[in-house]
Amino acid sequence: MDAADGEFCALIGPTGCGKTTLLRIADLLDRPTSGRVLVDGRDFARSGSSERTAARRRMSMVMQRPFMLAGTVGRNVRYGLSVRGLDTRDAGVSAMLAATGLEGMENRVARTLSGGEMQKVAIARAVVTHPELLLLDEPLNSVDQGFRPELRSLIRGLHRRLGMTVLMATHDLADALSLSTRTVVLSGGRVMQAGRTEEVFSNPSGAFVASFIGMRNILPVAFTGGTARAGDLDIVVGETRSGRGYVSIPPEVITLSLSAPDSSQRNVFPAIVTDVEPGTGADTVYVGTGGWILQVLVTRESRIRLALEPGSAAWISFKATSVRILA
Repeated sequence: MDAADGEFCALIGPTGCGKTTLLRIADLLDRPTSGRVLVDGRDFARSGSSERTAARRRMSMVMQRPFMLAGTVGRNVRYGLSVRGLDTRDAGVSAMLAATGLEGMENRVARTLSGGEMQKVAIARAVVTHPELLLLDEPLNSVDQGFRPELRSLIRGLHRRLGMTVLMATHDLADALSLSTRTVVLSGGRVMQAGRTEEVFSNPSGAFVASFIGMRNILPVAFTGGTARAGDLDIVVGETRSGRGYVSIPPEVITLSLSAPDSSQRNVFPAIVTDVEPGTGADTVYVGTGGWILQVLVTRESRIRLALEPGSAAWISFKATSVRILA
């Protein structure tokens, strides 16, 4: 994988997929057993310690759980400057405190701050050195949900203002969508898909990526012309294909009714309700059809009006063009 100069790249994937390991290799903390680590075209995978240290001075890393040095917020923010031999009295420190919402808190004892405030200090400490590469390891994971939008806005603003390259590991899809311009999906230490964030989320390369980013009703199929065979279902799709692959039928595109609908929708199947899961905005109705259990989103009013309960007979229908084909 690669991250271009000034790019904000998100590493996403399930726990244990290798996100933190990849960050530590990129930060030249760990040496890979094989392969190369190129910074500006130069391979640092097996370089000497002095060369790696010099390269690491161009980088900063923020960990998932912020570590605070004993003493004040000001001491913590200045720490990165002092270990690099830079002027800790520089006006940039005050500007960074203001930019991260820490203005007026310079003399506060860092370890008495809230979790969100500590993470702000950790970010300020990392960014005040003006790194060329900023590495973020689940930076919002230990922060309360209500505080996350503020920190996302902070990180986004710092990236735009300073133009540094950012490599962020996260399992929170909202973080990736909100912050990154490029996304890399990992599984078992392998890159499953990499590309512009909107492309990865709108056109996943396969069933794993589709499932991880939240697509539902993913079925293995055999394509024959404009039909995809999934178990006992012959699903009409919006394009001609051959061979094997996967399709996804978004729960929100499926219409649920008590009788066979008289409409132009090409896919109409009888079903049995197997479960109902109440939600905040809509309810999820699980239906069995053709040997599969599919999820259907319906409003609570519709579910109550149709008396949809486990064991109810129903019909589902959806348009051919609504079926997502996964490579």
